[in-house]
Amino acid sequence: MSHNHEQSGGDGSLKFGLVLNSLYTVIEFGFGIMTGSLALIADATHNLTDTFTLAVSFFANRLATREANDSKTYGYGRATILAALLNASVMIAVAGFIGFEAIQRFRNPVEIEGGIVAAVALVGVAVNGSIAYVLSKSRKDLNMRSAFIDMAFDALSSLGAVIAGLIMLFTDIQYVDTVVGLLIAVLLLFNTLKILKEAVHILLEGTPKDLDLPAVTKAISETPKVLQVDDLHVWAIRSGYNALSCHIAIDETELINSRTIVKEVKAALLRDHNIHHATIEVELENHIDTDEHEKH
Repeated sequence: MSHNHEQSGGDGSLKFGLVLNSLYTVIEFGFGIMTGSLALIADATHNLTDTFTLAVSFFANRLATREANDSKTYGYGRATILAALLNASVMIAVAGFIGFEAIQRFRNPVEIEGGIVAAVALVGVAVNGSIAYVLSKSRKDLNMRSAFIDMAFDALSSLGAVIAGLIMLFTDIQYVDTVVGLLIAVLLLFNTLKILKEAVHILLEGTPKDLDLPAVTKAISETPKVLQVDDLHVWAIRSGYNALSCHIAIDETELINSRTIVKEVKAALLRDHNIHHATIEVELENHIDTDEHEKH
């Protein structure tokens, strides 16, 4: 009964991100407080939550590799989806905090040293950009993608802080720092909501977005000896690991070949539609018709 759903890699990438991001967060917070820059403080606050979200993603990846058991017959693959959901929730809270601080700064402007802001943020572009690049190699997994988007937006927000710092340095327009902070919050919220939506979709066992349900039905029905497809359900156990259950009808004379027919259907589903776990019940054609009649 026990089986393991092979989990995509990413532990090394997450470890790299955790160490590098934690070091930079401490430095950026210090300079943000020293200069009074909202752009730096917003970016540092986001970086601080990144340490948390990267840690969540790391431990979720480790948990997802555990073998299925009597308590968790599908294994622990959903741990990565829960991690993505938690990370998205944290990022929404961060976006709200940054937005609130931006509004406060519009009411009470603060004098900021643009040169220091630009220099510190430039380091952030390199740090966050390198972490995002490493994580991008595993972003097909929703958990890893949530971490990737988080770090990619950190790189973008650091770039925004660089631009804000340079503008303040050469023009003394102080409110640009607040505008950049607010823009970061809006962009972060927009992309985080997409992660949140996908995580909820998977947890509600919705049809995976990368699957064409009519095409899946057609692939099963066009398998030799399959006469009818019924009671079809498709869902994702975790990102990239899709599951299916259905009934297929065959002729009574083909009952002896039912195992071969099911094997062919499963092979086609895995090959053409990325469905790794398929549960297929074989029935005789007239039995399916009778069952449908009884349901109504």
